Amino acid sequence: MSINTRVVLREYAPDDVHSPDYFSIDNSQPIPDSNKLTKGQVLVQVSTLSVDPHQRLFISPPPTMPTVKSAFRYPLGQAIFGIGVGTVIASKNASYAVGDRVRSESMPWQEYAVLNEDQLIKLPDNDSPLSDHVGVYGMAAFTAYLGTVYVAKPKAGETILISAASGAVGQVAVQLAKARGLRVVGMAGSDDKIEHIRSLGADAAFNYKTCGDLDAAMAEAAPNGIDIYFDNVGGEILDAALLNLNPLARVVICGSMSTYGAAHSKIRGIMNLPSVIVKEVALKCIYYLPHYGTQRETDFLQEMTQLVEQGKIQFRVDERIGLASAPQALADLFAGKNFGKLIVKV
Repeated sequence: MSINTRVVLREYAPDDVHSPDYFSIDNSQPIPDSNKLTKGQVLVQVSTLSVDPHQRLFISPPPTMPTVKSAFRYPLGQAIFGIGVGTVIASKNASYAVGDRVRSESMPWQEYAVLNEDQLIKLPDNDSPLSDHVGVYGMAAFTAYLGTVYVAKPKAGETILISAASGAVGQVAVQLAKARGLRVVGMAGSDDKIEHIRSLGADAAFNYKTCGDLDAAMAEAAPNGIDIYFDNVGGEILDAALLNLNPLARVVICGSMSTYGAAHSKIRGIMNLPSVIVKEVALKCIYYLPHYGTQRETDFLQEMTQLVEQGKIQFRVDERIGLASAPQALADLFAGKNFGKLIVKV
């Protein structure tokens, strides 16, 4: 029997625990038989998987997070899934041929997967590595584009503060903001990440773990105030940023990494909303999925492709090799130990 190795969730992980031990590598399943595909299905050889912060919500035991009681959770004992890319190796779907490169938002974390047409997006047939479509052309970069360009509506000369600025989303937001003439301030949690943020073109950057008073650190890095805050972390960092906003500032709520998998009693609430009210600040959330397949994605791919070809975009990838590395990759991401966009090459 040819084995279809997969990553399964053994048990739900308690709050504040980031360990690979809640996952296991399962070698009990065969590779799906291409002769048993039904009409509309395709068999995909999985190439690369995207490791993303929101997956922490899917492994928390319900109902430990009252703010997201209705959130989906991975079924125990089954392959987890997320954004991934691969190649069609068998098809009973007229829209997909053998050799087509595809992306799925529900790609099982296994070597081979049977998927339906509504789970797939066909990727361009060009020379770009498949992994780029969970990297520089993937969800994180697209999210950065949506937040920086469409939500923030930046004007040259404004100041933008970006949290987790060395991460998958943040690193692209830094560069897109610089390309539009903004003064960019980045935040991260280690000195090597701060150095990387500066190498991307940020005008100022500071380590939120060692800076002491967050409010004072932001005020020093952005002495003329903040016109746009691109938030990837939530919690006390978001709260401090609200104090430093200029009138009519825009806050892009992209992620809340400080709260994913955290005990509810340890999640800090927002205390500085009065500052937002009197300054008429606009707070807008951004979620990439409704924008896939729209003109906005077309615009993103066109601009990003041009910037990449011109050598104007740096995109740092934290690459892990093999499904056996996936549980540790997840644990590292949830604990903030990755540097750049974390992917698993299957």
